[in-house]
Amino acid sequence: MDSVVLVGGTISNLITAIELSQTHDVTVVELNAEIGLPCVSPGHIRDLDVLEPYLTPEQLAFLQPFSFEAGYTLRSEWVLKHLGTHAAQKGVDILTRTRICESFTTDDGFLIEFIGAGRARSGQVEGKYLVDDRQWTYIAPGSKVHNIDSLESKVVPSFGVFIPMNGGTALKSDCLDLPSEIYSLPRHEGLTEVWQENFDWLPKRGWIETVQCSLPQKHLNRDIDAQINEGRRVAKQIKLDN
Repeated sequence: MDSVVLVGGTISNLITAIELSQTHDVTVVELNAEIGLPCVSPGHIRDLDVLEPYLTPEQLAFLQPFSFEAGYTLRSEWVLKHLGTHAAQKGVDILTRTRICESFTTDDGFLIEFIGAGRARSGQVEGKYLVDDRQWTYIAPGSKVHNIDSLESKVVPSFGVFIPMNGGTALKSDCLDLPSEIYSLPRHEGLTEVWQENFDWLPKRGWIETVQCSLPQKHLNRDIDAQINEGRRVAKQIKLDN
């Protein structure tokens, strides 16, 4: 079977991994210590049915989706963790705390060399397709990065232009009268997820958590639905190319 490497333990990449797990040797490479943390994906899904093929009823219930006017909210880091579990059960090799240190274009695709948390996790993979979804990953300031920019055979999931964003969670009672330009998502546990280009708005009782990252400029491309659909599209494209 052809080998596929997916750079970034993202929703889109994990969907692609699951979809390709029966027809390809699939490896997911994640810089951070675990799938799902840190997470930069807003916890907004418009149609819960798109998750059903990938999660058990118990996992869906665990997410405690909260209904609001634009669909449902949930904790996207738990979506990632459940998708990672599903991918691993399907035989996908998931390498966390792992960095691609060298990469080369070959006649048939690519060759990468990686180094992980221990000497036993170092090695190389040669394959036909490399999917680069670093756009949806969290990179801490000053951290090491993957060396794949020179590869010619990359597939990049399409979500349009990304812009810098500041995210956070605050008490729902502090978020009852937010400015119209703020992207807000009320959640079941009494918190509201807040996204804004600058930290101009501050909650009265302070932030529970914050993150700085990049998100698609178009709101529809930020949804979990968009990431699942793009993961499926990438998998279909790779299958058709075989």
